Amino acid sequence: MTRKSFLETLGVLPAAASVRPVANGGKTAGLRFELTVHPARGLETKLLHEESGLVLASGAYSYSFGTPRFDQPIKGHEGGELIVEGSTGSGIQVRQHYRKPAGSTWLEEQITIANRTSHSLALPRGRAGFVLPLTLAGNSVTGPLRDFKFTGVPYRREPRGDRKQYADYTLAQVLTEPRYSGLRPNVRGNPAGSRAGDCVTSRFHSTMMIGQEYPEYASEGWVLTDGRIGFLITKYSQKGMEWSLLDRVPLDDDHVGLCWGGFGIFEGDPESGAWIAPGAEHRFGVTRITAFEGGITEGFYAFRAEMESRGHACPKGFNPPVHWNELYDNRLWWDASFAEQDKPEARKKYYTLTSMKEEARKARDIGCEALYLDPGWDTNFASKVWDEQRLGKIEDFTKMLREEYGLSLSLHTPMSGWCNPSTYPRDIDRMNRDGTRADRWLCGASRQYRDETFRRLDALAGGGARYFMFDGTMYSGECWDRSHGHAVPARLEAHVHSLDRLARMVHEKHPHVLIEMHDQLVGGTNLRYVPTYYGQGASAPREGDPKAAGWDDVWAYELMWDPMRDLVSGNAIVLYYYNLAYSMPLYIHIDLRKDNINALMLWWNASTCRHLGMGGTHSDPAVRAAQKAAMRDYRRLKPFFTAGTFYGIDEMTH
Repeated sequence: MTRKSFLETLGVLPAAASVRPVANGGKTAGLRFELTVHPARGLETKLLHEESGLVLASGAYSYSFGTPRFDQPIKGHEGGELIVEGSTGSGIQVRQHYRKPAGSTWLEEQITIANRTSHSLALPRGRAGFVLPLTLAGNSVTGPLRDFKFTGVPYRREPRGDRKQYADYTLAQVLTEPRYSGLRPNVRGNPAGSRAGDCVTSRFHSTMMIGQEYPEYASEGWVLTDGRIGFLITKYSQKGMEWSLLDRVPLDDDHVGLCWGGFGIFEGDPESGAWIAPGAEHRFGVTRITAFEGGITEGFYAFRAEMESRGHACPKGFNPPVHWNELYDNRLWWDASFAEQDKPEARKKYYTLTSMKEEARKARDIGCEALYLDPGWDTNFASKVWDEQRLGKIEDFTKMLREEYGLSLSLHTPMSGWCNPSTYPRDIDRMNRDGTRADRWLCGASRQYRDETFRRLDALAGGGARYFMFDGTMYSGECWDRSHGHAVPARLEAHVHSLDRLARMVHEKHPHVLIEMHDQLVGGTNLRYVPTYYGQGASAPREGDPKAAGWDDVWAYELMWDPMRDLVSGNAIVLYYYNLAYSMPLYIHIDLRKDNINALMLWWNASTCRHLGMGGTHSDPAVRAAQKAAMRDYRRLKPFFTAGTFYGIDEMTH
């Protein structure tokens, strides 16, 4: 990559497209892509990238639920749209919509499945997609795509990955091998079994299967490139959790079909597409294929540009307060056992107004802008009720921080999956299928939980809190309580939607409060289940949600406990690839006690996380002085780190 190309970041060729109905099919023509479809019994397709001459799909479109007959005339018009509709003999109606706006470098596809039967339609492994016939010779494919590889976006490096782990796959691997990934746990097959209030780390690492083989290759996006030219394939939806899937279909003795695009049910998601009620329909998310020049880095930039166009960008002038997290020096966390931390006597002993004033002094002296209170500030764990007996009124506390230390107040506010549920009414507990209550497990999808939690967050924001961390977002299982205001049973999607709605409820009344959202199903771990963009920022609210913005910050994969080890081992390289792919703000806490004389750990995280938190007093005065000097430079250059554009030359240079 030359300096010129680096500064230009992404060179895309101009493109134009139009759609016009023809006698025996429809065709999109343009400088980038040409899509030809011939509907009859099934859909014959050909997708050509004109500049390179590469064919990306050819032959019969693949359907797992039976081949539709497309008897209706093609719908389209000059200007970039094409719609084909068909139905199977089993009562499934299919509508495929293609879009290629003039001047764009991409083509979009969206599929709607309608159930025209009198019974529920089950598609637990439903799949439809373009097919590209490929020939295998040994461990590689032959032909023009032999030098191309797929790379997963944004998690080329997974949060649990070491320096040898990359989500890079040859076409032959996709055609012949399952994919192993440690990115997500098996939430559906083995939901969290421990009780609320147990240690989140032990709970998820002991009760959930982490690291699995999958027949499909699933990612938010895929970059297919040979280093000179490439194609980005993405899936985007705010109506149900979806991923861009790659898999294979058998063709003949000489060819295997690479299946991509369309839609696919992956591990039961999207739920509303896996089970469709009689007379209902589900519109799956948008698949987009974008052409670009260059290699993996340019493909990541193309992904970032797409997500920014969808509203998932760094807000202009983003200026979050640098947090001082008192946890790293707090004896309640380090000296008391986990079982003791929630006892009033331990909190009274270790977590006092005097100790928090001392932490505020440390925050001011190193150059932080807010005091972040981790577990211990409320009446009991995650009650989200300010403990006036120990800390005084919240209004007085925030006034003291502002006037005496020049700081604002930020709070750790865990949700239903990690809390002491005793402060909530028992009718909010999850209901099992047999009508019994799940012992000490709140239903995070319930209207009652959401309303009561909002009441508590509203009181905190009204008292001066300016930041909430939505930790404890873990899913704990189905709920069958019809009085909760959710579909019965409430499963993963209801839980995720409830948390996203709660963030909008807070923003509706307190638009200037920043909200960090852990993964809405496995929060508190270094895993990622929900699509990263889901419910964030400017994404469109769902029906019934407030029109306010979604949550703000993405949690940086729990890389807060030993950030130097994470950097040296390669775990933290996930932050580099995230920034190539997203400009949505990442948020991190770092333990300054683990840093060195060069403030290496501080600078790595400052340069990869737009919202920075820190804490802990290093034992070496020279290191403390280096950290303080680094913070002076950081504050002087802060707009570049918080609101600037991230460019990557390699994993160590950005």
